[in-house]
Amino acid sequence: MLGQGSFGITYLVTTKIKVTGSLGELETTLKVAVKEFFMREVNGREGSTVTAGIYGGLYEKCKEKFIREADILSKLRHPNIVKVLEYFEANNTAYYVMEYIDGGDLDAYIRQRNGLPEAECVRYARQIGSALSYMHARKMLHLDVKPGNIMLRQSGDAVLADLGSSIECDEEDAEEMDTCMIGMECLAINR
Repeated sequence: MLGQGSFGITYLVTTKIKVTGSLGELETTLKVAVKEFFMREVNGREGSTVTAGIYGGLYEKCKEKFIREADILSKLRHPNIVKVLEYFEANNTAYYVMEYIDGGDLDAYIRQRNGLPEAECVRYARQIGSALSYMHARKMLHLDVKPGNIMLRQSGDAVLADLGSSIECDEEDAEEMDTCMIGMECLAINR
């Protein structure tokens, strides 16, 4: 497990892939990150099956949104946005597979160094600003930009990740995200 947020758990997975070239094939392993749709305040587990109890309607609506987001996000092509490869459903929930960014998150990097030099901050701000501009041009909002959701490649480049809160900016999707967020807020208040 790499981490858990309000709407999902992200796992590191190693998979075998076959690469075919003009002269032959090569089998290799590849690390990917798999995000499981799991609403921390709503879901439980029975074995490997995800349960939703009395919140089934809210869970199903938000799961459908998660699947649509995976599809939309898989179409984003920007060097500073994590690449989403596919989604699938199993265990009464949904998952999406994305590239694994191997340098850790920006939040941990900042804490390890007790802050960052101005030039490095400006470089990261430009990279993430470029990613956000790309998303906004496609009528998408990230909704959760913070150092913990920015990953660093070994090369030092910043990559915007944790796109699970992202929405397209049409009214129907905004209303559905509001429903999921309001449902989560009600659950938190009632605890």
